[in-house]
Amino acid sequence: MKKTYAMLMAVLLCLSVVLAGCSDSKKSSGNQADADSEKDGKKVTITYSSWADPAVEKRRIDAFMKAHPNIEVKMNKAVTWPWDEKLAAAAAANKLPDVFFVFSVPPSVTNGWLEDLTPYLKKDKDYSKDKVFGNLTETAEYNGKQYALPQGLYANGIFVNKDLFKKENVELPKPDWTINEMREKAVKLTKVSEKQYGFDGVGGLRETLIPQLDPSQGWLTWDGEKYNFDKPAFVQSNKIVTDMLTKDKVSAEILPQEERDKEFGKGKSSWNVGKAAMRYGGSSDFGWQSKELKFDWDFLPMPKDKGQRTPLVTDYIGMAKSSKHKEAAFELVKWMTYSKEGWESRIEVEKPITSFPLINDKSVWEKYLNSKEVPAGMKNVVPMIPDGFVDGWKWLPGYQEVMTKIVGNNYEKFVKGEIKPEDISQDLQKRSNQAYEDAKKKMDEATK
Repeated sequence: MKKTYAMLMAVLLCLSVVLAGCSDSKKSSGNQADADSEKDGKKVTITYSSWADPAVEKRRIDAFMKAHPNIEVKMNKAVTWPWDEKLAAAAAANKLPDVFFVFSVPPSVTNGWLEDLTPYLKKDKDYSKDKVFGNLTETAEYNGKQYALPQGLYANGIFVNKDLFKKENVELPKPDWTINEMREKAVKLTKVSEKQYGFDGVGGLRETLIPQLDPSQGWLTWDGEKYNFDKPAFVQSNKIVTDMLTKDKVSAEILPQEERDKEFGKGKSSWNVGKAAMRYGGSSDFGWQSKELKFDWDFLPMPKDKGQRTPLVTDYIGMAKSSKHKEAAFELVKWMTYSKEGWESRIEVEKPITSFPLINDKSVWEKYLNSKEVPAGMKNVVPMIPDGFVDGWKWLPGYQEVMTKIVGNNYEKFVKGEIKPEDISQDLQKRSNQAYEDAKKKMDEATK
């Protein structure tokens, strides 16, 4: 798939502030670590932990060290899954990596693991909030202090099996399609007797249909200040999911797991084997789908109702407060987040790169959009990034508790009809906002 430069420019213009004011700076400017090491003639060695593919990580670290010959990066493989537990163990042993991926920012802050990046960012002329999608940097900013930066950005939307649509003579959806159209096409494309389904991953729609039904809300009803389970969108979203599963019966998710394993193969879904017309998923799947799927597919924005907004998922990176080489550590953080040189390298060596670029540079975006793994439909999703809403799992205080202990444990009951969302929405509202306030209080104490 090739795109013309004119198309790229049109996309970038749509990105408004997010992709405005491109930087021509390519060389790293914050090379204090290099300067310090040159004074005493020694190479600075830092440690690094990441959950990325080791082969990919080696390539991008090699590129970083080539660009920073006075910094050696050694992988710390002791930090692995479960990530937060292994970080806690490393911290207890005073062996935190100098730089590490951050799965849960709030506890990493309250536990005192993360260095405040703000002083380093302020003195780096290459940094500005616009350069790293200003609204995204704020997701890991607490009390005006930046404790982590996004190193990966992904959009969720709807994958379509173009071959199956063609086989059934059903018109492919347009980018501005609606929720009703999505359901209608899913029903039309479902043939249970042939083990063919209209949709895979219905359950994933719950939190992200909410902002389509009420654009003032974000992921799981969060509006930037509070949860809104007592407003109609939460009930409507869950009703759509329940109806798609139990009334429309468009998904194999209603089948027992053993039956799905028997029909599609263990660990696989109807989508993997070409027996689902649509699937809820994210751009992080572009790589493996390009390699493994045997059918022609594309990626569409979320269907609209009162609004049409894109769900965004972020991964973070930070440096340890205990690091003895913070200037060098910051150079690696910068390389992975807002360095133009870093992003040009990442797009090249991470093939297939799954993250969107996190900087507003037209040449970097051109390089990304021309990657063969990026589907044509991305040209309709990219302009929606500035108005996107971010999954709170990794950065919003109290979100994980809200999702696992207060709200998410009711989903199966909604589908089975044991509980109606509207009957407990007020309780969910009260408990969730209290969980946020409690977690925020801890964050305020830790960051004051």
